[in-house]
Amino acid sequence: MRSPLFLIGTQRSGTTLLTKMLSAHKDIYVKNEVPVLKVFTPGASRKDIERAIDGFIKEGTGKSIEALLQSENKSVWGLKDPQLTEHLEALKQFAPDVGFIIITRDARAVVRSYIENAWGLGTNCYTGALRWRDEVQAQLDFEKEMQGHVMRLRYEDLVLQQRDSLEKICAFIGVPFDEAAMNYNEQKTFVTKKRESINTFKAPDPAIITKWKSQLTDHQVGVINGVCGDLLDQLGYSDTQNRIQLPGVSQAYYRMHQAVVGEFQIQYRWRIGRYKRAVNGWLNG
Repeated sequence: MRSPLFLIGTQRSGTTLLTKMLSAHKDIYVKNEVPVLKVFTPGASRKDIERAIDGFIKEGTGKSIEALLQSENKSVWGLKDPQLTEHLEALKQFAPDVGFIIITRDARAVVRSYIENAWGLGTNCYTGALRWRDEVQAQLDFEKEMQGHVMRLRYEDLVLQQRDSLEKICAFIGVPFDEAAMNYNEQKTFVTKKRESINTFKAPDPAIITKWKSQLTDHQVGVINGVCGDLLDQLGYSDTQNRIQLPGVSQAYYRMHQAVVGEFQIQYRWRIGRYKRAVNGWLNG
């Protein structure tokens, strides 16, 4: 099997947008998410992981990776899944044969999206900020250890400087730039349209970058900055001066909120998903 490309980022960091752009490229196919826990089983070898990914691609498309690449006339395949951050240790087995692209987005925008989408990921500004900080720090540590095999880019640069970003990505992967990636929203896609990813089916909207400024309160911004400010500074983000250090009682409240509301949100999504699968199964006979 040819060496893959892994797209890594937190939830709501732009990984789906990047997947659609790269999959529009004539030479690249990126699988948009797999059942990660069934791929990265305890002690799984590189071949085990590749075999599992291949199986899920075949399940979704009817073709193995090699057959799919051949039928689509593509030469590079990759995998995108926000949960890859939880399995960075296993991904080290793929070096030095592969490329890793890590995309980062402003913590305040990510946390706003966590709260808005009600996935149970970050039900409030404090626990959402903790999630972003811990995942991004793990990605930075991985990048440092895998020096030379990782390309990092910011979501904001991908939106505002799309051509320049894509040219750099293509150079990193080792494929020529393809104009089709610029017009990804008009190209064939392997990504299923969902409510939470609807914007990735449109041309990039610069306004979404600063949406958090009007939708988060000063207190929420201060709490996020208090948790993530140092990393935000390190990654080149601005306006981190407003930093609130929460007292222990407030931290405990936010953690309890996450535990209770987060579980409710997860169970709700699970039940709705099960209902939809049952209905689709009935409709499809």
